[in-house]
Amino acid sequence: MLLLFALLLPGLYWQGGPETAASLHQAGITHILVPASQVASWKGVPGIEAGAADLQTAVKLPDPGITFRMNRSSATRVPWVNSNGSRLMRRKAKFYYDVSGNASALAAAEAFCYGADAIIKTDTSGLDPLGQMLKFLASVDSSQGQPVADIGFIDDGSPAAGEVMNLLVRDNLLFRIVSSPQPDLKLTVRLGSREYPAEQAKNPDVLVHKIRANLTDARRTFRIYGTSVVVARLTRESDHLRLHLLNYGAARGTRVGGFRVRVLGRYRKAQLHSFANPADQIAEFNAEARATEFTVPELKAYAVIDLFE
Repeated sequence: MLLLFALLLPGLYWQGGPETAASLHQAGITHILVPASQVASWKGVPGIEAGAADLQTAVKLPDPGITFRMNRSSATRVPWVNSNGSRLMRRKAKFYYDVSGNASALAAAEAFCYGADAIIKTDTSGLDPLGQMLKFLASVDSSQGQPVADIGFIDDGSPAAGEVMNLLVRDNLLFRIVSSPQPDLKLTVRLGSREYPAEQAKNPDVLVHKIRANLTDARRTFRIYGTSVVVARLTRESDHLRLHLLNYGAARGTRVGGFRVRVLGRYRKAQLHSFANPADQIAEFNAEARATEFTVPELKAYAVIDLFE
């Protein structure tokens, strides 16, 4: 059962030999994936289970994190979120990240958040962050609920559609990829339609702004205030809502201080599972008839919040 659960988590791809086992033990890592030619050499190494993996059959993902761009309206730099959320939603495949340092933990959290089949390739600088994140993920119920969305996006497979979906993710506009309009969604977007002409997709920022205006902020199921580097995913579990929060500044070792969250609907309590500090609790919880608001005290790389009616 433990092995099965480990396989549900992102796996570490490790090219070091058995002589590096001490480093893996120190990071708390007990399961690794290695080139097929190295599996035999790991057999019998105490505390380590090794399986074969071939990165040639996996889709490589860009490094998650943030970059800084000059703000057009001022001389300040603004963070740009590099998220793989839309890529993980768009296709079912085996993915892999090639990251180092703190980005290894963020990559593992991102893959887990979207229920992706992913491998994390890293070096010694990424072992401890990855080991800590895998330990945290193992403590969180890994069941994948149904994504909650406000927008249905009809994906035509084009690069333009991919960029629009990327911006929807980073702007926390919850969407689901659909083949036709769905009655449970508040808005449907199809590039090339009268409402969203293909010409407008040449400027995806403007198009996403239009999508947000058409949806209206009042109808958005989820909103976040006080940070521009946190991306959320909302799922409906068997008896509650689950809010996933990813801090893309974590790749640079940056924690996000207290920020405010608003979710449509009245919930009696919110339970926080935080990678930053297991003792952290939700603050300033306020449930009204239409919406529930609360403050997340700190976000290191990833947190899960369960909302109960």
